[in-house]
Amino acid sequence: MHDSIDRRGFLARAAAAGVWLGWTPGALGLTPAARGLPGAAASAGPPIRGPVIRRGAPGFAEAAHVYNSRFDSVLPSLVARPLDAADVRTAVQWGVAHGVPLRARSGGHNYAGFSTLSGGMVLDLRNLRAIGVDTHARTATIGAGAQLIDVYSALAAHGVTIPAGSCPSVGIGGHALGGGMGLAGRKFGLTADNLLSARIVTADGRQITASAHENPDLYWALRGGGGGNFGVVTSFTFRVHPVPRTVAWFFVSWPGSVAADALAAWQAWAPHARPELTSIFHLNGGGSNPARVTGQYFGPASDLHGLLGPLTAVGGASVSTGDLDFFRTQLMWAGCSSISLTACHTAGTRPGGTLPRESFQAKSDYVAKPLPAAARNALVQAAAARAQIPGSGAILFDSYGGAINQVAPAATAFVHRKVLFCIQYLSYNGGADWLRSTHSRMRPYVTGGAYLNYTDPELTGWQAAYYGSNYHRLLSIRRAIDPHHYFNFPQAIGR
Repeated sequence: MHDSIDRRGFLARAAAAGVWLGWTPGALGLTPAARGLPGAAASAGPPIRGPVIRRGAPGFAEAAHVYNSRFDSVLPSLVARPLDAADVRTAVQWGVAHGVPLRARSGGHNYAGFSTLSGGMVLDLRNLRAIGVDTHARTATIGAGAQLIDVYSALAAHGVTIPAGSCPSVGIGGHALGGGMGLAGRKFGLTADNLLSARIVTADGRQITASAHENPDLYWALRGGGGGNFGVVTSFTFRVHPVPRTVAWFFVSWPGSVAADALAAWQAWAPHARPELTSIFHLNGGGSNPARVTGQYFGPASDLHGLLGPLTAVGGASVSTGDLDFFRTQLMWAGCSSISLTACHTAGTRPGGTLPRESFQAKSDYVAKPLPAAARNALVQAAAARAQIPGSGAILFDSYGGAINQVAPAATAFVHRKVLFCIQYLSYNGGADWLRSTHSRMRPYVTGGAYLNYTDPELTGWQAAYYGSNYHRLLSIRRAIDPHHYFNFPQAIGR
């Protein structure tokens, strides 16, 4: 009965727009380049073995567009698709030599559109998607362009997984570098928490490894410091975790009249529940389920009757639970239960992909103290108001605690370790004013932090919001790795 779950209810996705940043190649003693690609050498593109698709060529628009159709008018001068890390290195060296601005793209879901730009070069990593599992070492090495649904599929074949998000066509690269929250998060931590090493191409043309033993400062920074700040990561090696043959899923929903009470029950319960259990609370702007919780439990569904007691105690609760094969559960969260794995990709990103692109925008907050009644009522009212304007939207609450909060704020670049949950305000096909006003109403009740992977291009003070007390160390590392700031974008570290 849940085969056609609207995955917009589980997480925001993204892609988007960017603008050329006016990076000055003279800082490296290079020949200046304008927004486009002046000169014959620059116009030809980088000499890589993979395809280079220039503006005006057949298929360019599809190659240039990111997941979020809001930004279809933002077009690079070329899209390069390297075949391997050597191609990435060649492309970076070429970009630096010709003063051509560059953005790396793993899945194209960056919320603020920082995986594209006007003019310059997009380095599309879709061909770097190999996935290898070492069952003895309990590690997986994954190309930066692999999509999450393929990661789950390949790892499930070996009975293991990594914690990550639910949207199937998100690329592992940006997801891991910005943190990586998902429905295994309270059990296994963030995606970034499970990163053991990464291979990265830096602006000076080096191809280096970052790990606890090699370039440890950079390794620290890559675990939550965001994509695009330090170079182009080409592959990741993660710790993997055995998973049971089946896991439990659950849905609890309530009528809108008790939504504020349901949220109160959830916030008192979810961050402190067993770590095997991760859940998301939804306030939907319209529809038949104005308030509901979705979740995953690493255990049998028979446990859930007792575990969900604090939620079902709220009047009007309707509950559905079940056990399902682990990978089939990930397909369910992706909204792909009734289609093939091949079809469970965004159209145009993989052969046979059928999932549509979308137009959306979002903001986020972190909550460290339970929301009082005034805040909960305001959120319920805001969700109801969203139903009265064109488009659709939701307010989502991702539960933290468990393994996520067991990591110290300064142990990795991801600083948000002492919070109860993250709020995401999400709007499709319009609703920008609703987003801003709802976000603004919550100022008295939130920490001032924001989730980097829910990137907000309008966010003021983003340095402190995303990185908190870790920002100055990140800035120092960025200056050491990329002193001339070739890797640059509107919210790049050091802007």
